[in-house]
Amino acid sequence: MPRLSRAESVLRTRAALLTAAEEVFADKGFAEATLDDIAERAGFSRGAVYANFANKTELFLALLDDWLQLEIDSRLRLNDPSHTPQQDIDALAGHGGNRFADSKRFLLLIEFRLYALRHPEVAQRLRDYDRASTDWFAAVIEEVAVASQIPLPAPVRQIALLVLALEHGIATLAHTDPERVPHEAFLDSLTLLNRALTALAQTDTSHGEPTENLSGDSGQPIS
Repeated sequence: MPRLSRAESVLRTRAALLTAAEEVFADKGFAEATLDDIAERAGFSRGAVYANFANKTELFLALLDDWLQLEIDSRLRLNDPSHTPQQDIDALAGHGGNRFADSKRFLLLIEFRLYALRHPEVAQRLRDYDRASTDWFAAVIEEVAVASQIPLPAPVRQIALLVLALEHGIATLAHTDPERVPHEAFLDSLTLLNRALTALAQTDTSHGEPTENLSGDSGQPIS
């Protein structure tokens, strides 16, 4: 086996630490987990952790970034330019219903969010993660709207924020009342939202009223 370069070795160590961190955080929770626990789980010294991450918070934030990137990559694999918005929603069925269907991961995210609310410097970084999630949703909505030639009746970021709120809210309900609220209810909500936005766009167009274009400015429908 060829010897790894320094850059490859650093990446492999970082990946191993992130995998170990997710396991330890899931087992013990963010507050109780320690860097020593994570280093031991990964098979490295505590120094190896500090060589890659400044502290436990930075390690968790890096884990959040990895989770988001994995979801983005998965969404890109599912996307088909020929799909209608509803076909794109249907394609997500069987993939957990939403990003937070994994109970350990969701509980950990909620715990970290509560921690961030008590630590403003951390809240700012978590805000960046939420903004990245919203930007991703906005990009997907924009892409689908253009491909389907659907004029959006509201600014794309406003719609993306609504999707993000639906995802978080339904995930919370699904974990506390799984008998009544399945995780797939998020996809049902997306279906309703898609129908409502399409109907609004058609109504605005038929009345000759200006619709919001993808940048959120008043303008002509997408063609």
